[in-house]
Amino acid sequence: MEKENKKRHDEPKPQETAVFNVNYQNFIEGVNDMINSVNVPVQTVLQNATILFGTDRVRSRRCGCECGGWLFHDLGSGQFILTNNRCDCAVFEILFNANVTSATTGALPFVIQSNGEVIGGTEMDYTVATANTYGNISSSTLVKVPARASITITVKNISSLIALVKDANIIIKKIA
Repeated sequence: MEKENKKRHDEPKPQETAVFNVNYQNFIEGVNDMINSVNVPVQTVLQNATILFGTDRVRSRRCGCECGGWLFHDLGSGQFILTNNRCDCAVFEILFNANVTSATTGALPFVIQSNGEVIGGTEMDYTVATANTYGNISSSTLVKVPARASITITVKNISSLIALVKDANIIIKKIA
């Protein structure tokens, strides 16, 4: 009887096994892969133009397209192509922030776009009250990529002003 009780205590609990299996499965499928791209120096972003990202600060191993991964980004580009090679939908989390201003006063909105269309709920508004005074903008969203499809993510200046952007930072994570 003592051996039976001891054996039961040594066995892994079902919850622990389930957590391990989920994490292992996420690792195998590339879930929780991510990229963090930045552009620290000031860049001029014209009306209806996108913010460019010159440095991939952190890029996980499986997010490069050349290895069958899910992401394509050329350094210095503002486009992030998210590819879903699976037979079901994939979900990505996008986080963006930057410091923005303009040489003239007025409204300075930016948006996150998918394939050139605004993703609802991502508009970031800053009103330049004093020229060349920076303010911080940020937004986050989830996007779904259908099975065997891809989308292109960009961050765009939708104002009538020419923007100055510094410390632009975008993080894209594959979460499901």
